Amino acid sequence: MNEYLKAQNKTNEIIIANNFTSNELDRFSASDFRWADNRTKQFQHRQVKKGEIYQFEFGKNYKPEMSYEHRGLVIGVKQKLLYVLPIFSYDPAKHPDVYHHIDNPSSKSNMFLLKASEFSFINHDSVLKLNDIRTVSINRILYQQNGMIPPVSDTYKQIEQLVLQKYFSSFYYDYNQLQQKAVSLEEQQKENDAAIKKLTSENEELKKQLTALQEQLSKNNDNQ
Repeated sequence: MNEYLKAQNKTNEIIIANNFTSNELDRFSASDFRWADNRTKQFQHRQVKKGEIYQFEFGKNYKPEMSYEHRGLVIGVKQKLLYVLPIFSYDPAKHPDVYHHIDNPSSKSNMFLLKASEFSFINHDSVLKLNDIRTVSINRILYQQNGMIPPVSDTYKQIEQLVLQKYFSSFYYDYNQLQQKAVSLEEQQKENDAAIKKLTSENEELKKQLTALQEQLSKNNDNQ
C-alpha cells in the first residue's frame, strides 16, 4: 500500500507541476481506467488475422515507445498475443524522410508512409512505425478499424520485408544469400537437364544411324 501511495503522490506532483498537457492527462487517465476495467476480464473471443487494422490501447510507456490509444497493423498472431506495428498521423515537419515505394524508395527511415489516396481505411496520410513492434494482449483491442492490408498484397509483403531487415538484419542477409544460392542451383539444374536432354537426343540419333548402317551392311552381305 505504501508503494502505491508513493506512486500516486508522484503522479499527482507531476500533474500539478504542469508537466502534463490537458490532452495527455486525458489519455493517461483513459489508459489507467481501461487497464483497471479490463485486467481481470476473460480474453476477448474474436478471430484476429494478419493484415487487419485495430484501435489499440498501448498503455503508458517510456519514450520513444508508442503510448496510449493508437491504430495498429497486426503482422502476427500467437494465441492471445498479437504482434502489432503502430500507426499514427504523418507530420512532414517531424518526419521529412519516410519510406514510400514510389516517392521515396531509397529511404532508410523507420517510418512507412500510408497515403490516404492509396488506402481507404485512413482519412489522412499516416505512417507505420516499423521499428516499434509491440507484443500486446488481445484485450488491448478497443475496436476494429475498417479496411485491412491483405497479406498477399505487395504492400504487406514489403512491410514484412522491411521489418525483417530492421529487426533481424543478420537473419535477413543469410536468408537472401540462401535464396540466391537456391536460384543459382535451380538455374544450374535447368542447364544440366537441358544438356542431358540434348545428349539423350544425340544418343538416340546415333542409335538410329548405327541401326541403319547395320541394316545396310546386312543387305550387302546378302547380295554377295
